[in-house]
Amino acid sequence: MNIEEFKEKYWTDPVWSKVISFIIIGIGTSFLTTIYIWIKSIYEGITFRERFDRVVTYLKADMEINTFFFWLLIAILTVFLVSYLFLIYQKLKKWLTKPETDSNEDADELPRTGMTSTAIFSEKLAGAFSGQRGFKWYESKEAITRLEKFFEPPLQYEVVGKGGILTPIWWFRAGSSMYIDKFKKLSRTKLLIGIREFKIKRIGVFVSGSYYKSFIYIETSGEKQTGVYKLTKEDINRHIDSLGYSFEEYGLFKNKIKLTREEYDDASKLIKGKVVDTFGAELRVRFLSDYNFLIAANGSPFNSRKFDKESSETMNKILKGEINANDFIESLKKYDKIEYYN
Repeated sequence: MNIEEFKEKYWTDPVWSKVISFIIIGIGTSFLTTIYIWIKSIYEGITFRERFDRVVTYLKADMEINTFFFWLLIAILTVFLVSYLFLIYQKLKKWLTKPETDSNEDADELPRTGMTSTAIFSEKLAGAFSGQRGFKWYESKEAITRLEKFFEPPLQYEVVGKGGILTPIWWFRAGSSMYIDKFKKLSRTKLLIGIREFKIKRIGVFVSGSYYKSFIYIETSGEKQTGVYKLTKEDINRHIDSLGYSFEEYGLFKNKIKLTREEYDDASKLIKGKVVDTFGAELRVRFLSDYNFLIAANGSPFNSRKFDKESSETMNKILKGEINANDFIESLKKYDKIEYYN
């Protein structure tokens, strides 16, 4: 548990915060008293033990106290004690009587929309790349800042009048595509989009006058292996020759324990000599070589057989340095609207 999780769970709790406060006050008082006795013993030229004994003797001595103030003090302490015990009672009662509910009951309802996927994509693009018209490159640092804004929730909507769920933002690459319903910043240079980890190199953004043709082209850098497979350099080169890039799939359990894809599928792993259930682990994809892909609306011209066919060879050649990415961008600007999408 990190410091932020501790603060959220305990320090903001009405009961635990008081317990922690009393502990801090007790430790602080003891520490300051010890320092006082130590300084006093040095000043008087006696040992710490002698000074300590004098303080104890003073505290044990009989003292006269006004009866009114004595009972007032008792009353105040009683009020604090009763209040504290009542808070503990309320906390325990709430915990013991908390009903078991379906996890979906707490989920926020999806926002409703009558807009098309291309219109939503264009609106998000305008919010993240305000003032831009035409095409522009963004390097890693600014690219991540802009993408954080672009991928702000919601990423899914309930369609008004038609029912069903609309996920307007998709990624496309050479015959492969998938909707994007999850986004997270992993580090200063790295993002999680869906289940895929990307170390961002640069992005190219096209804000078209014909809003349905707008897109984001992304280039990423290859990363080190997680270590769950220990691929050789020959293995990685073979992947690149076959696919145009190399990647590995792995599971991530409790944000730190890495699983092979097989262990992820079986939901268990041998950890420190024990077989541990790993239900709830996340599936991740990490790219071990440079990679590129396109982000666009589901109803864009790039969700088509034309793009699948033309982008396959071209995008791989960009990674090899055989084709300039700007030439690919220019070809994308010429795509026409697909009438049966929106």
